[in-house]
Amino acid sequence: MYYAISDIHGRFDKYQEMLELIEFALRDTLYVLGDVIDRGPDGIRILQDMMLQPNVFPLLGNHEFTAAVCLPWLMEEITDQSLDALDQTQIAAFSEWIANGGGSTLRSLKQLSQEEREDILEYIREMDLFAQLEAGGRSFVLTHSGLDHFSPDRPLPEYQLEDFLFCRPGPDTVYFPDKLLVFGHTPTRYLTKQDKILRRETWIDIDCGCAAPSGRLGCLCLDTMEEFYV
Repeated sequence: MYYAISDIHGRFDKYQEMLELIEFALRDTLYVLGDVIDRGPDGIRILQDMMLQPNVFPLLGNHEFTAAVCLPWLMEEITDQSLDALDQTQIAAFSEWIANGGGSTLRSLKQLSQEEREDILEYIREMDLFAQLEAGGRSFVLTHSGLDHFSPDRPLPEYQLEDFLFCRPGPDTVYFPDKLLVFGHTPTRYLTKQDKILRRETWIDIDCGCAAPSGRLGCLCLDTMEEFYV
């Protein structure tokens, strides 16, 4: 079976509970549509678990992207000289990361060895921006946030990185006529006031607000379209 989850945001407990709920096994494939880290306490622990599983495929989220911008120079020895050398772009990126819940990720990274931090950074850098697959007689495109500047005739490799990471589709947004676009990034409570997977004719939003105190982690089985929640 093919499964998709998104926006776990450091909730290792919900991640583990979901794998148990769907009885995830080597015969299955799980796509994680970005924003594994930040806000919750255990994003790095989730990434490390994903790295060990050959049938778990991550897509880049905006939180992983921001972390990847900051990590190379944060992993260097912090001195007065290195702090003075930071340019305004680096300072802005770091400020944005911390403001969006990056502190928990940074604290976890400090507990790792240099080699472990480098492995995490390499894993993030190798994440794809989208995936395409067939399941249950349907065609799917998976991304983190939807697709900005969408055109049905535009090949996916021609979109910009920002189009995959920062899109905020509205309730009336229309995508491919022959494929379902599955994404996270925008909690469904912002569109329907419910922490429940939201389906439209051409797209499905699976971000059920896991980072919020009352939010849930949602999972969609792409073969059967069955929904799971923890």
